[in-house]
Amino acid sequence: MKTLLKSLLVGITFVVAVSLGGMMTSLLGFTLPEAKDLVASLMWFFAGGVIAGLSLAPVAASMPASRTRHLIVWGTLIFFNIASVAIEGYFFAPKLIGDALPALLVQQLIVALAAGWVVAALFASKESTASISPITRPFLSWMWCFAAGVLVYVVIYFIFGAINYMLVTKPYYETHAGGLDVPPVQVTLAAEVVRGALIALSVLPFLHTFRADKKRTALQTGFLLFAIGGLVPLTMQVGALPLFLLIASAWEIFAMNFSAGIILARLLGRPVEA
Repeated sequence: MKTLLKSLLVGITFVVAVSLGGMMTSLLGFTLPEAKDLVASLMWFFAGGVIAGLSLAPVAASMPASRTRHLIVWGTLIFFNIASVAIEGYFFAPKLIGDALPALLVQQLIVALAAGWVVAALFASKESTASISPITRPFLSWMWCFAAGVLVYVVIYFIFGAINYMLVTKPYYETHAGGLDVPPVQVTLAAEVVRGALIALSVLPFLHTFRADKKRTALQTGFLLFAIGGLVPLTMQVGALPLFLLIASAWEIFAMNFSAGIILARLLGRPVEA
């Protein structure tokens, strides 16, 4: 019950932060996409924040680290995952995003920082005075592992994306439901390479901080990418995209993000048990 109540506070943080972010972007001269129903949109943002809180609570509680470290880990995880979805949406739903991508990124950065701070304050274990040993590898090894992680995500995306397109989403894209569009293959490839890189970056601080055996780390990384990079953004799209499409896309995102998380943990995680 205590975890649920704290997660409700994370949901409130999402709503407050997205509202403040909207005001700040307006002051900076940016324009955000217009919501069809502002109250409903904020309610779904609240729901997404609650999901984030419930997902991150047990992980944060089991990860001894400083509050600053927690803020970096969770803020990075939230921002890069939601940013990757927004960038992908720029190509696949141009009528929804339009020219608002910079404003969305600024807004979501504010949300991520606020939510990361609240998660650290509410769920993090007591501050650890023990230093966290860095993962040491040659620079070229890091580059190869990172590039391999991005490539694996792109391959996984095309496999599961093609299956879901043929079985479920094809009619929605062909009729441009909810402003959806099918960009050329080369554009899709570029968008997914960028998204894969952002997803890989999103888990780097976590993999440098979380201490567990390889199997647990891999499963935990996959779960976090599905929850924060899948369920939370899907929740925020309720009302903007057809509900059946969102539900049908959940399995695709689970297959992609969970698999990518396991592989990224193997490639970029600690080579031995910490």
